[in-house]
Amino acid sequence: MKTSLACVYAAALAAAASSPLALAVAPTKTFSAKILLDLRASAASTPCSLVQPVHETQIHRLIQTPLDIYEERVVRKNRVNVEELDVLPRDATDQIWVEIFGASPETVAAALAARCPAGIVQAEPLGSGAKEETTRGATPLLRRLADPAIRKLVDSGDPSNRIDVVFMGDGYTASEGSRLFDDMKRLTDDMFAGETFAQYLPLFNVWAVHQPSAQSGIGVGGRPKDTAFGLYRDGTELRGVYTSKPDEARRVCALIGPNACDFPSLIANDDYYGGLGGEFVIATRSPTTGTIVLRHEMGHNFGQVGEEYDGGGVYRGANSASSLASVSWKHWLTSGSVIREEKAALTYTKHMWYNLRNGPYRIRFTSTGEFKRWMGVFTISGADDDGAITITLDGKRLPWKSSGNRDRTFYTYENRTNGFSAGSHEIVVTGNGPFDGPIVQQLCSFDLNEYGDESTFAMNNPDAIGAYPTWDAGNRKLYRPNNERCLMRNMESTKFCVVCQENMWLKFFARVSPIDSVIVGAQNVATVKVIPLAQLRADNDPFKLKFPQLASQERYAVTWRKGGVEQPQFRDLFVADLSRATGGANGSWTVRVAFSTPSVRKDSKKLLTAERSFSIA
Repeated sequence: MKTSLACVYAAALAAAASSPLALAVAPTKTFSAKILLDLRASAASTPCSLVQPVHETQIHRLIQTPLDIYEERVVRKNRVNVEELDVLPRDATDQIWVEIFGASPETVAAALAARCPAGIVQAEPLGSGAKEETTRGATPLLRRLADPAIRKLVDSGDPSNRIDVVFMGDGYTASEGSRLFDDMKRLTDDMFAGETFAQYLPLFNVWAVHQPSAQSGIGVGGRPKDTAFGLYRDGTELRGVYTSKPDEARRVCALIGPNACDFPSLIANDDYYGGLGGEFVIATRSPTTGTIVLRHEMGHNFGQVGEEYDGGGVYRGANSASSLASVSWKHWLTSGSVIREEKAALTYTKHMWYNLRNGPYRIRFTSTGEFKRWMGVFTISGADDDGAITITLDGKRLPWKSSGNRDRTFYTYENRTNGFSAGSHEIVVTGNGPFDGPIVQQLCSFDLNEYGDESTFAMNNPDAIGAYPTWDAGNRKLYRPNNERCLMRNMESTKFCVVCQENMWLKFFARVSPIDSVIVGAQNVATVKVIPLAQLRADNDPFKLKFPQLASQERYAVTWRKGGVEQPQFRDLFVADLSRATGGANGSWTVRVAFSTPSVRKDSKKLLTAERSFSIA
């Protein structure tokens, strides 16, 4: 149904804008709506697709006045399929999810009207009987769905003031429930008890969901199996995994409860590499690469950032700059205020997905001879034996040792003392079999970068922050903050660079407050309950155990003000006997909590600070 919203809410919006008093009051609620846009289509003639209508949602702390509007964009990566929207073209390229936040239904609706001048089409499945379709002879979908089994793996607090990750398993049959919950626990521990997200753990709840599938595993060759969320691979190669049932994934995630489906993730019951970002983070249970894919794709969605590796399609957000002048991380530069382009070249990049059964693969490239160092990264699947692969460079054999499994694996070669001579060079990759295993012996990709010496390209300090060039799929040069430490560039890494770490703190604190509640009890004793960070981290907190020095540098600063005047006797107290205040407890009070961490140097919106006001009569 096509709808025009501008006329309906224009009067309400004008009334809000004309009220100075209203603008001075910080909003206490947040509302949002989600639409799907095709950036190639004309906004004037193409209606938007409404995925989620205007509704109350978890507070967004960037909505600081009644007229504030904030948009979050996620690039669509999943394929269009039979459960998608009528108005969409079949090609999903250049489509984005846009969630619009505001302080009232009226402001969100007015923003929708401005975004969608051609109106809005309510999202509906394709075809009148889509939900009654059967999948490869199965019972009709609606009649065979049962309520899923849900477990809370990490319970840090009320979802209204936490970030909630929901792992929904796909391709796990009714008898595989134990395996599913074991897999989700392992992935959760890898992510949050390990180095990658440990510092943020008190901000998170993590849920696991078992919606039983009729068949075990996921589809290949573009054909999903009869599974809960219809995950499938395009072919047999270990790369993207797509969902054919996004509607069902949205429905099941909503069952977790209000404000509890912030980051939905679909986990395939599959032992090998694969995944996707976008509306859903998709990964597999793979013991070798499941976490590698999951933390990288979560990095995209948590931080609202694009790629850092070469040859990608989306470069945006806190970890990307189109020029030296637009670098946003200058407050993190290792060299101080001086910014330079680190001298490097992308000499070769290709995802060839070549079946080595068909013979050797030849990689030819030309070097200018001006670079002193180089690094090449292969990804290879189906090679679980040291004799499976032979690699030569200009006719000389390079050492190669298998990872010991058939999963897609990263193999890195580098030379930090001698660059390539000027001219043409050739790398030959030969597969030696066996070729009859379940996973194709395949050269998946190869990237080759050349670097200047240390005076022109900072490499010896792996944590150095500067302006490191990256080239997208169209050979456009952009800049990233770090060389190879950050897992948004190097998927084998287990940590983010400091720029990404800071960005995630800011993104998370845009949706949660350091303060959970303020309680005034008997005899006017007030308690401010906060998220257990800084000096309140538990003794068994993974971040505190693994990185005690960093954890010790976190701090909560607490101030209590009565009638606008600080009461210094209560400074840094989480429990205060307000009867000891100057003039007694009665009056208007404000408690302020400010969190600080060495991972955040710039918080222009004061997101790490929160206040609560109350009165005692």
